Amino acid sequence: MAKRLDLENVDIFYGDFHAVKEVNLHVPPRSVTAFIGPSGCGKSTVLRSLNRMHEEIPGAYVTGSIKLDGVDIYDKKVDPVAVRRTIGMVFQRPNPFPTMSIKENVVAGLKLQGVKNKKTLDEVAEKSLRGANLWEEVKDRLDKPGGGLSGGQQQR
Repeated sequence: MAKRLDLENVDIFYGDFHAVKEVNLHVPPRSVTAFIGPSGCGKSTVLRSLNRMHEEIPGAYVTGSIKLDGVDIYDKKVDPVAVRRTIGMVFQRPNPFPTMSIKENVVAGLKLQGVKNKKTLDEVAEKSLRGANLWEEVKDRLDKPGGGLSGGQQQR
């Protein structure tokens, strides 16, 4: 389901450091938005704030309003995990979960959504790894740590 995202007077901090100032942005449903700017200008910081990953950094916080279909995602009643289910993140560098196997990394999102059927998880893992042109390289070590893949493999 398409969602509208509205940022109003958003300021983002790392402790006392005011990293991003006065962001106002309206993203209509079914649209594509690009953040373009020089290194260090706050693009990733804003993106992290959109799915509440910013607050995972000790001392970091956000002021202003970030609303998803009119609901402030930073309201105390809003579950951050529920926000992350709706607003995903793609990182510049690969970030496999270090304690999870290759297969577990691939199906982590499904498991978070409550999918438990082993056959379904196995099928999705294989289909996804084939789609990333990784299946032949990893099919015999799906139970090994995802962090053990090369950088290029992690990226795929």
